[in-house]
Amino acid sequence: MRKARWVRLVAGLFVLSLVVAACSSDDDGGGTTGGATGGATGGATGSTETGSGGGGTTITIAGFAFDPDTITVSGPTEVTVTNEDSATHTFTLDDGSVDETIEPGATKTVTVDVSASTGFHCNIHPQMTGQIEVA
Repeated sequence: MRKARWVRLVAGLFVLSLVVAACSSDDDGGGTTGGATGGATGGATGSTETGSGGGGTTITIAGFAFDPDTITVSGPTEVTVTNEDSATHTFTLDDGSVDETIEPGATKTVTVDVSASTGFHCNIHPQMTGQIEVA
């Protein structure tokens, strides 16, 4: 009887350690950081990336989300969008000035030239949204 309890306890601790190991990761939530041109800075999901006039910024689509989901521009800015998902997405500005379809594994570069803050989204997956701020 005691041996059976001991075996269950050890087995339970083993399973718990596997769960903890599976949930622990060095990953910061996916996406790329930096790597953009023109002095843009990047980060994990929820961060802001900045591109100055003539510069550029990078957005990665992964896990049905834009990373970063907020960018700041000042003047015309090249935005490079890479789709790392297995589904087709769009990069569409809420003001309608940009509407690009991006196939899985593809990268598209568009020029964003807005004078006021606006949102962006995926026409196919409306829960995918982001924001462009004007500096």
